[in-house]
Amino acid sequence: MTHQSISLRGPTLKAVEQLVDRSEVRAIGNTVIVYPRIELSLEHLYAQEERFGALTAELSQKLDCTALGVVNLEDAVLLFWVYHEGKPIFQYDSNPMYLSCPVCSYSSETVSAEHGNVEQLCNLLDVPQNSKALKSWLVRRKGLGFLSESKRLEKILALLGLPLPISPVAAYKPQ
Repeated sequence: MTHQSISLRGPTLKAVEQLVDRSEVRAIGNTVIVYPRIELSLEHLYAQEERFGALTAELSQKLDCTALGVVNLEDAVLLFWVYHEGKPIFQYDSNPMYLSCPVCSYSSETVSAEHGNVEQLCNLLDVPQNSKALKSWLVRRKGLGFLSESKRLEKILALLGLPLPISPVAAYKPQ
């Protein structure tokens, strides 16, 4: 199953609804969650990723807030971006060699899954005590097999103090 959402910390539901077109929007506590209607597929993931990241950055800038955009594509790839006031703070790709290796996506070359400072991310979301635990959930260790990206997403959101979206919306399919 594919999941995509943008969690916005701080703005009101009404402010968000005025900016998003044809997207489902829900408020959970002090977080507003947007379910964008962007078609996603493994074949075109990284081209689509740019569009999704740009939407996350745009909402963060226009609403002067912190935004976390998440894509869990078929439980195979977990991607997320964090922007604060439109500026990139953190980016994560659970499989950074995905479609980059000419033979396969698993290479002996070490490529970091995260780009950004975990401590800064946790400080921004007022959960500095969770930075060490978050780091352990962001790493895919060689030889330990694969973790369900849905479970990883649940744990990451909990450690960041963000609510789990109530009902994941499947990828948008144009009619």
